[in-house]
Amino acid sequence: MQISIPDRVPIYELHPSLKIFSTVLGKNDDSIMAHNPEAFFNLIASKGNIDLNKVNEQIAEELLNLYGKLGLDWIRVVKAYVSIPRELKRIGEHTWQVDGKIYKWSGETLWNMSERRTYDPDEVIRECRNSDVEIDPLAFEVLRKLAAKVKKDMFLSFDADGTWEPIVSNPNLLKHVLLWVYRRPDAVEALINHNTDVAIEYGKWAIDEGADAIQLCVDYGNQNGPWMSIEMFRKFVKPALRREVDAFKRKGAFVVLHSDGYIMPILPDIVDTEVDAYQCIDVIAGMKMWEVKEKFGDKICLVGNVDPRIIEYGTKNDVEKEVERCLREGGREGYILSASASCALNNNAENYIYMINYVKRKTLQ
Repeated sequence: MQISIPDRVPIYELHPSLKIFSTVLGKNDDSIMAHNPEAFFNLIASKGNIDLNKVNEQIAEELLNLYGKLGLDWIRVVKAYVSIPRELKRIGEHTWQVDGKIYKWSGETLWNMSERRTYDPDEVIRECRNSDVEIDPLAFEVLRKLAAKVKKDMFLSFDADGTWEPIVSNPNLLKHVLLWVYRRPDAVEALINHNTDVAIEYGKWAIDEGADAIQLCVDYGNQNGPWMSIEMFRKFVKPALRREVDAFKRKGAFVVLHSDGYIMPILPDIVDTEVDAYQCIDVIAGMKMWEVKEKFGDKICLVGNVDPRIIEYGTKNDVEKEVERCLREGGREGYILSASASCALNNNAENYIYMINYVKRKTLQ
């Protein structure tokens, strides 16, 4: 993170798949709670009243055991479960109605598919300006448990972003916002400002609870490029991103930005906000490690770029060559190896484990 040379290249994984969890931990996929909200929903549907503390304890233990057994150096922590839904109903395959909203579990991501087809920009402005920032202390329970056990031995990050993540994770809202940047910029500014206020408060609290870094999972682009023009990014997103970075770094934490997609056009502006690391470097979208390293490697730590398709479908020799490419292009200084975006969809746990062990052998030589 400090653009220095470690004893070996650190290893990270943003989102291990359920298959990787089950293989390493020797558990069934549907019994794993970490990164698996559908298992949480199924547990409530079958038992009704459940002990949230036990659920969060299980998540902490699963993360600790997985990252520990694999020998990874950095654990990504997300918010703990803070409440049991008042209303929960399965309405289709991997689709749930939760307290009046529709969610679909797809690609190991929970998407907000609420039937609200239209958003009134004036209503959005009123809601954002009249909403207070409320923090639920229970959201940090998994982080607390991990910090108490591995704070001095492993790097811990906590997810908190308000610049784009709350928008891009809601496809219906995203469609509106991409029009509003032209038609109703006041609504976009109100929405991002409010979400950023919330994220900053969660992030600051997480740092106090033991997080070494705040991770911004934002997905500023897709395979075709950024969601908006450079000019629009600078107008709406960059000021909020800078606010988050400044707030978290003042608290003594690192700031890691994760974004899928081809984001090369806006990467200079992202680097300009002084984030400490950029995780993903989306090889599937055409991001090139050597190019990013050449242009920004002296300013920002790079994390990722191992092609998940090679982990999934390649031979052991293919995996070795891919690892060697990333180590060569990333270098030993300011580089952390991980899958390009994540291994959330990878079922080839054997290749993934082989990759981790090969990195260690290669970088300790």
